[in-house]
Amino acid sequence: MGWFKRNTEGITTSSAEKKEIPEGAWYQCPSCKTVVSKQDHANNFWVCGMCDHHERIGSEAYFGLLFDEGKCREIAPKLSSTDPLEFSDTKAYTVRLEAAQKKTGLTDAIRVGSGTMNGQPVVIACMDFSFIGGSMGSVVGEK
Repeated sequence: MGWFKRNTEGITTSSAEKKEIPEGAWYQCPSCKTVVSKQDHANNFWVCGMCDHHERIGSEAYFGLLFDEGKCREIAPKLSSTDPLEFSDTKAYTVRLEAAQKKTGLTDAIRVGSGTMNGQPVVIACMDFSFIGGSMGSVVGEK
């Protein structure tokens, strides 16, 4: 049970009784709590129409926005970091890498793609924060 109860016109709503927004179809802005469909949110380029909060997007969505028709050829997609320094804090770096790769489907924090933007050939490198907070391993330097 929550610490506070709201009493309005005799109606009491405890925290346990409040409904959460169902996963999948809806997006709730973490800043102003406005609820919109995920499709409308994506159509507005992941910016809240009420408070202008900019939602973080991944490299795949960013490439989809930047490249013509959202199409690109990823450069060195299988290149993955090693641990030459045998770094460890609370977990070994290799364990962190494996967990991040499994969770995100990425091999490292950077993705590089080539394609066209407004008909002009471009190569774009994009850091993806979802992979260990955009941690810079050896692959970031190599790509």
